[in-house]
Amino acid sequence: MKTIPIQISNEDYEWLSVQAEQRGMTIAQIIEEMVRDASESAEKETAYLLSDPKMRDRLLKSRNSTEEIPYEIVRKKLGI
Repeated sequence: MKTIPIQISNEDYEWLSVQAEQRGMTIAQIIEEMVRDASESAEKETAYLLSDPKMRDRLLKSRNSTEEIPYEIVRKKLGI
């Protein structure tokens, strides 16, 4: 397994500490669990999106696109 250094805020560290203590786990185990859950969710979402032919074509077109849209414009279009 590859080790990746991360930086977390004091608030997040405190939350992780409480979670680890409540579950009888280490902070590293909590983070590994969170990453695994996020990965599984992303895989399910991707499979769902790819199951629709129109969405699959749209995703493939987007992935292969060389057109770049600035981050701020995307945020504005999405209203965030």
